[in-house]
Amino acid sequence: MRKFNIWAVLRIVLGVVVVVVAGLAAVVWATVPSAPEGHIRVPAKTPFTSGPYFAYSQPWGGEMTALTKLWAPRADHIIVDLKKFPNDTQFYWRWPPFGPTNGPGVWAYSAVMHGNYDGGEPDVAVPPKRVRDMRAFSQAFAWTIENGNGDGNVLSEVYLRSSDTDPDAKVLEIGWFLHMPQSSRTWFENARPIGVFVDPKGMRWAVRIEDKFCMFGPERAQDIRTGTLDMLAALAWLRANKTITGDEWLWGISLGVEPVKGVGHLSVDRWSVARQ
Repeated sequence: MRKFNIWAVLRIVLGVVVVVVAGLAAVVWATVPSAPEGHIRVPAKTPFTSGPYFAYSQPWGGEMTALTKLWAPRADHIIVDLKKFPNDTQFYWRWPPFGPTNGPGVWAYSAVMHGNYDGGEPDVAVPPKRVRDMRAFSQAFAWTIENGNGDGNVLSEVYLRSSDTDPDAKVLEIGWFLHMPQSSRTWFENARPIGVFVDPKGMRWAVRIEDKFCMFGPERAQDIRTGTLDMLAALAWLRANKTITGDEWLWGISLGVEPVKGVGHLSVDRWSVARQ
């Protein structure tokens, strides 16, 4: 009867671990996006700003999860076209092939922003204004997504605040979902309904709220890849049904992706914001 050689087994196990780690390192290296001439690559938690626009990637979901905490700062990248920004901004994500268990089930939020959306000051300041004093607030957009090996929410957001000086004085987060994976749609449909908002173009939006997050999603599940959003009309509708008062301060707005799982790429082909 042969003796069991524990050292031989340990060498085999160590060899397998080395191969796996080397393989993962190769995948990580191979999937880091490159920036062509005239572009720069912006890693997570690194701000980029030009004029009144800003770009940032915050891997908050990954940082909250023990499994991905060390990986979180390396998972997301932004490629900025220095001449066209915020147009032609590319967002890449590389997360596990499953979602985190943090409520909304997202790993991060990577976005272009106009004004001070969540504490990031652009080169050209966009002063906060009270909702009731707004005379125009809209955005025009076009985006494309590669989600064959992963997926994420394409989401535009604003925070309403009780102060025009304190970025942490958040009263309500308002988001417009332009693309939702099925897991996000299920989470959305389980939130408390407020009603149906019909925008000036006749688009019907189901409006729901979860804690302090007010969500607009197409009443019929679909992607909205290009068009305009009249956020002033949506805010007026929320005032009419007493969800907000109009005394809240509007700071900035964002458009980007919340990675839900896997590997993917969002291109913000065109984005502009009009407010007065």
